[in-house]
Amino acid sequence: MLLPAAGCAGGHPLAAIGIGTKDPMQVEMERLEEEQHRMAHEERLLEEAKDPNEIKTPTTVEGRLRRGDAYLAAGNVTAAIWDYVAAHRMSPDDPAPRVRLGYVHLRYDPDRARPLFESALDLAPDDVSAQVGLGLVLVARRDRQEGLQHLERAVELAPDSPTAQAALGVSLDQLGRHRQSLEHLERARALRPHDGRILNNLGVAYLRSGSPERAEEVLRAALRADLSDVELRTNNLGLAIALQGRFDEALARFRSTGDEQQARSNLGYAHYLRGEYDAAIAEYERALVAGGPGDVQVVRNLEAARSARQSAAARPSDPPALAKTQAAGRPAPSPGGETDTDVAGEFAPRPEGTGADPWFWDGAAIDLPN
Repeated sequence: MLLPAAGCAGGHPLAAIGIGTKDPMQVEMERLEEEQHRMAHEERLLEEAKDPNEIKTPTTVEGRLRRGDAYLAAGNVTAAIWDYVAAHRMSPDDPAPRVRLGYVHLRYDPDRARPLFESALDLAPDDVSAQVGLGLVLVARRDRQEGLQHLERAVELAPDSPTAQAALGVSLDQLGRHRQSLEHLERARALRPHDGRILNNLGVAYLRSGSPERAEEVLRAALRADLSDVELRTNNLGLAIALQGRFDEALARFRSTGDEQQARSNLGYAHYLRGEYDAAIAEYERALVAGGPGDVQVVRNLEAARSARQSAAARPSDPPALAKTQAAGRPAPSPGGETDTDVAGEFAPRPEGTGADPWFWDGAAIDLPN
């Protein structure tokens, strides 16, 4: 699920939650400290005060999960956690509350998510949501083959699940298996044709497979689909346009999402990918002249471009990363990502540094799986 950044006085709403050697859900409940309980209670009272007839405490597991999902979508992580825990108390052997809480942790701390997904699979080995979640955790933790096995199992169990197809597609693409990635992402698009996150990640897959024309078409559709991650998707579209040689148009796109330093650095990155190292160096130098918070990253990218020119290599082993945009300002998966994974992720925590394309991925594969 794509999680908005959330905070509260005294630290992150997940700060008091941990995983030990006991049953993960039991540990979750034990570690919900008194202060967290008080804050969640106060937030609930404020919500109910707005319209006491609108918000009623659900009396079923399904009702608690639905309300938790609604709170989570609205950015109220603390209240969502309490509903998931309440659902677990009603039915300890139901894997769904464990899976929901696992997806909350997946955004911020995959190591905490892992035992929740594993315990859910102990209860229900064929739970598709848990298979997807555990697969994403393992891929994020570089246990790639085992992670892919769980994602492939999810697709085997539910071939018509757009979330399972998208999660497997994104993971395959990050491992360089572009043809297979596109097959699964196209399948996800066919199942959910107007999902902007799936469209964005499909566009990224086309970018990474060397098809900027196809990427442009899909990324434009992603921007039309909804208003989520507009900056991220616009930046990706700008890159698709630049890789086709329309540099002025691309620069305008980059400027619409960030400052001059970010825009120039992104254009430099596009020249770098095209093997135009002199042009890349010139843009990185312009980015430094413009100034901004990304000076350190720009210097690294500039050094990489100079090294590539000097060695006449097609591309160094650690290519420079796209300049960080406002869309990437999520907790550190972020971006990117994708996450994860709002995956997400952003379908899962995205690697930092210059060895990846950290701002590409949308929160696509992290959704309430079906």
